Amino acid sequence: MSPARHVHVSPGAAHLTPEVLRLLDVWLPEQRWYPVPTEGVAHEPWLTVTFPGVADVVVALLRLHGPGLATGDESLVIQVPLVLTPTAEPTADTADTEAAGLIGTVATASGTVTVHDGGAHPAAWHAYLATALPDAGGPEVCDKLAGARRISGEQSNTSVMLPAMNHGTGRGGMLKILRTVALGPHPDVVIPAALTKAAWAGVPRFLGAVELPAPDAVADPREPRDVPPRTEDPSWGKTGGPLAHLAVLSELVADATDGFELACAYAERDEDFGERAAELGAAVAHLHAVLRQALGPGPALEPAGFMGVLRRRAAEAFADVPDLAPQRAGVSALFDAVSTRLAAVAERTGGMVPLQPIHGDLHLGQALHAPGGWKILDFEGEPQRPVAERVAPDLPLRDVAGMLRSLDYAAAVGRATDPHWVSHAQVSFLEGYRQASGETHGGPVHAVAGAATSGSELDVATAELLLRALVVDKALYEVVYEFRHRPAWMHIPLTAVERVLSS
Repeated sequence: MSPARHVHVSPGAAHLTPEVLRLLDVWLPEQRWYPVPTEGVAHEPWLTVTFPGVADVVVALLRLHGPGLATGDESLVIQVPLVLTPTAEPTADTADTEAAGLIGTVATASGTVTVHDGGAHPAAWHAYLATALPDAGGPEVCDKLAGARRISGEQSNTSVMLPAMNHGTGRGGMLKILRTVALGPHPDVVIPAALTKAAWAGVPRFLGAVELPAPDAVADPREPRDVPPRTEDPSWGKTGGPLAHLAVLSELVADATDGFELACAYAERDEDFGERAAELGAAVAHLHAVLRQALGPGPALEPAGFMGVLRRRAAEAFADVPDLAPQRAGVSALFDAVSTRLAAVAERTGGMVPLQPIHGDLHLGQALHAPGGWKILDFEGEPQRPVAERVAPDLPLRDVAGMLRSLDYAAAVGRATDPHWVSHAQVSFLEGYRQASGETHGGPVHAVAGAATSGSELDVATAELLLRALVVDKALYEVVYEFRHRPAWMHIPLTAVERVLSS
């Protein structure tokens, strides 16, 4: 067995020259995974990470500063893996930069350096993989990289498919480099690790992760620290846990189809998606049941605080997108009605509506359809939400609302001409969830899908109203996203907000 691999952590820019940092200032805002609008944003080097025996791979962790962005420990941090190699002569030929991951060349005091995006470069993949799999030696890791390729089109992270990778449960792996780094254990490590330990087959098997040390390990700026990787059972906020996670390694799901692409193809043909949607609803219900068992229940829902978050999100959406103004009164009225009902439930039951760990950003693109059924992935939550909100226990209804919205997107993007395509798919998903929830609770569940959490006292009318509010909340989030990134799609969630409010 090979000795465990370590990462080296240094404060500030460390191994990065000012010339390289200036090059990144120009390149970063053009990347699809860059998390904020670019105007007025500055990049401050926070930490750098290197790997023992790997001289040309440097990971920059940069804090983003600018209008409306948090500061201090709440600062938004992005991960930029780089491959730096000496170059005899600078080159201006950048025609193939996307394929090669070439960022550019810069002249430094020690010579000219070529800078590549590590997310697209095998040298960086090798470094991450060797750290996530501490028992693998160098030649073995190289074998695992045979046929490796970056997944194109991903927007918030960088994933690398490893078809030749062998491991204890099969063949093939997926390395995900987390582009936005949050302090503390990352949910996309914690949740898959817990689900894998619980032997639930509805998630790609967790294989390992790359992490930073606990805060005290980087407190001394005088020298870098060697930090062993953690692959053992991470937990929520565990004392002595990681400062942050940088990457996660999971099993590759063979012969799988992206759930959104599959639904769009069905919609384009006006083919009934009901059976697939019902199967997916059952998978989500089982996910919620296993999460409750593996990670435990959360606190009881506190109506004022819960609705306060929804109102704040709505206010931010209205401030960002002028086209939402006509819906302000309707959203306010819906939220008022939900607040009244939730307060009545709390008074009647003494607060018997428990929260629990959920997916947090569930949509068709976070599900794979394989010969063995649906697999759920990507548990990091909505990337535009604050970290504390993304990891907090919530209502399972939040995930249900996200999937209903995603089916609406599939109908729009797939251009379904059958006006009943989306409603049938949504009802089928809800029915699949309801029936599977009855199985996990040992009996029939009569409340709306997502309300049937253990010990919950939500009545059907309140659950249905709450689901409408969460669908609107999700659609408002989508409006803001489309306004910033895909204006041509903004009509999809805008229409949804109007439709839900008028129903």
